[in-house]
This record gives sequence, C-alpha cells and structure tokens, in this order.
Amino acid sequence: MAGIVKSSMRIVVISGVAVGAAAVIAGPQRVAALAKSAQSRVVTLIDANIDDPIVLRTQLRDLAAKYPERISAVRGDLAELREQMRQINRDREIGERVVRLADQDLESLRDMLARAQDARDQAGPGETVLVAFNNRNLTLADAYAQATRIQQTRAAYASRADDANRTLTYLEQQANRLQELLDKLESEHAEFQAQLWQLDQQVDAVARNDRLINMLEQRQKTIDEHSRFEVASLEQLQSRMNQIRARQESQFASLEQSRNRVDYEDEARRLLEAERAAKDAFEQTSRVAPTFPTSSRTIRIQPAPAADAPKAGDAKDPERIAARTITPRDN
Repeated sequence: MAGIVKSSMRIVVISGVAVGAAAVIAGPQRVAALAKSAQSRVVTLIDANIDDPIVLRTQLRDLAAKYPERISAVRGDLAELREQMRQINRDREIGERVVRLADQDLESLRDMLARAQDARDQAGPGETVLVAFNNRNLTLADAYAQATRIQQTRAAYASRADDANRTLTYLEQQANRLQELLDKLESEHAEFQAQLWQLDQQVDAVARNDRLINMLEQRQKTIDEHSRFEVASLEQLQSRMNQIRARQESQFASLEQSRNRVDYEDEARRLLEAERAAKDAFEQTSRVAPTFPTSSRTIRIQPAPAADAPKAGDAKDPERIAARTITPRDN
C-alpha cells in the first residue's frame, strides 16, 4: 500500500513539474489554448459515439433483449400477488362462515337461557334446570359460559374477516397496477418488434445523413475559406451579410417548427387512456356489494316430559327430586 501511494505521488509531482515547465516555456495563453483544444476533442469524440449508427443499433438490440426480462418479472410478481389474494380470500370466507354459525348458536342459546332463567325462578326446592345444547345437558352457569365463549369466538373471526377485506382491497389495487404495467410492456414490446425493421432503416438513414452533412460542411468550409477575405466593395459586404442573416433566420424557423410540432400518436394514446380510466371508474361504482344471507328460525316452546315427577300419592315425600330440561324450540 505504501508503494502504491509513493508511486502515485511521484507521478503527480512529475506531471506538475512538466506542466509548469510547459507553461514557462510556451506561455500561459498557449497552455490554456492547448487545454481547450483537448477538451474540444474529447467532447467531439463523445458526441460522435452517441450519434454513431453502430452504437444506435447496439442500443436497439439491448432494448429488444430487455423487454422479455421485464415482462417475465412483472408476470411473476402478478402471479405471486394473485396467489396471496386467493389465500386471504379463503380466510375471509372462513371467518364470515364462523360468524354466521356463531350468530345462530347465540340466538338459540339466548332464547334457551331466557326460558331457563324463568324456569329456575319458578322451580321448587330440589329442582335442577338444564339447558340442552349440542347434544349436551348444561347447567345454567355452564350455558352462560358457553354463550360467552361463542361471543368471543364470533368477535375474533369478525375482526379477522374485516382485516382480510382491507388487505384484499389493498392487494387488488396493487394487482391492477401490475396488470396495467404488464399490458403496457407487452404492447410496447409488440410495437417495438413491429417497428424494429423501420428503426433499422432509420439508423441507416442517420448514417447516410451524417456522411452527407460532413460532405456539405467540408464544401461550405472550402467556400468560406476562399470567400472570407474577398469582399472588394460595400455591395459585396451587404450581400454577404444578407446571406448570413437569411441562413440564420432559416435555422430559427426550422427550430421553431420542430418545437411546435404536435405528436398526434401521444395525444390519441392519452385520450384513450383517459376514456378507459373513466369507464373503469364507472363500472366499479356500479357494482353492488355482496350480501350474506341470514337464516331465521321460528322457535316453539315445548315442555319436556318429566320422567321422575312424583305421583299423587307421593306428594309429601321429601326424598323425591324432580328435574326439568329446557330443550331448543322446533323449527
């Protein structure tokens, strides 16, 4: 590392001494002119490479190769996003189904709990009130606990379904943007493939124009060199000035014409995109949100048979215990 630094410093010092010596010998004006000339050559070389037809053809080939890569990447992202949307949509459907089932059970439990509470208030000593739910006989306390658990489960799955709906809305926006980008890339690729031959011909025309411009510039340079100091009278001087002014005005007119040129293809594409966006917005506002059917039940109270009810002769027996069971109403 120290050797590299030492060598670099040596080169810098030698270059500085050489430049200083050249400035002393040739003078600062000539050194500045030399630097400006070198800069002009570098800029000219860069501009020539930018307008080189070979470079333009290379750029066309590179652009043609990049389109399939971009299209493939966007398609992969869109497929992955749609798979995520499918999974989230299934989770949302499960959550909504759980909410509907829980609502049905809660409705049944609330009615049975109300009847069980009335039955317990009217029950005599030693009577037990049970609630029949899901093929099980629950005490009043267990039935209330079961109703609480169902309410908690319903709230959790309702929140889960709401989160899924919000996520799906955001993912649908992303999917629409990716689909628009994919359509645009595919359209540009097809248009590029259709115009590739035409662009190739335009590159050839650029090369021919460059050669023609070089020939005209050389001819004009020769004419200017021969006519620069051949003004012998005032009329010749005025004629020369008129020629220069006419050429400059022609250049200004050409620049103004190219600046005011209207690209009808871009204008038509912009109008079509605006119409398509307005149509999509109208269709989205015309859609009706899906509704989930709710089931209604008609519950009829039917007294359960008392299997262990005391007989008429045993009414005063204190050891007898009667049990009442509250059953769901028949549909």
